[in-house]
Amino acid sequence: MGINCFTLQKQPSGSLQNSPLHVQLESIKGDMIMRIGDQLQKQRKLHNMSQNELADKLHISRQSISKWENGATLPSFSNVIAISDLFGVSLDELIRGDEELMSKFEDDKIRLSKTETIFTIGLSLVFISLIVIYSNGISVTSIDDWSSVIGLIGFFGFIFNIKWSAFNKSINKKAVFFGILFLVAFLIPFIMHEIPDILHGMTDRQGFYNNLYK
Repeated sequence: MGINCFTLQKQPSGSLQNSPLHVQLESIKGDMIMRIGDQLQKQRKLHNMSQNELADKLHISRQSISKWENGATLPSFSNVIAISDLFGVSLDELIRGDEELMSKFEDDKIRLSKTETIFTIGLSLVFISLIVIYSNGISVTSIDDWSSVIGLIGFFGFIFNIKWSAFNKSINKKAVFFGILFLVAFLIPFIMHEIPDILHGMTDRQGFYNNLYK
């Protein structure tokens, strides 16, 4: 009974790279390291969702979605979480292999958010101002005028620079309730304190003019 012997020959490197197995492995590897923009576009199309529809759900502009998918910009960590929740995809699957996005997240951990910046710098300035005021014996009445002016400038500057379309979409019913509560609690003492002073000043001014022209 004869035995057939098969001789294994070493395949040239070029033929291995062009083999079906190599192509399949490269395809799997490419899918595993798909960038966030490609993943976003893939998930959006799987859910039959347009860029506008996705933008509305994430409370951002359609241009932002387009830039993410084209790789022009990268989404923030909070937006990646929102995308993960929306499509039911794990964070690992979304950002796996995207070294640029991972690097951005590392930088974001170091930087303060805009809200954190407002509170951190604002409260620091409040404490520094109070130390300067009390250490120099400055009375509250002497700073009323200029502090009110600075407060009004800051308030209106803040109001006019908010993107209200995105802000309105991010407010829920509880936020509306607490916003109304804050406004009422802030305005009632302010009005009760300021209106009598204004009326008193107008009365004094009128009395001055009456005495002047007698």
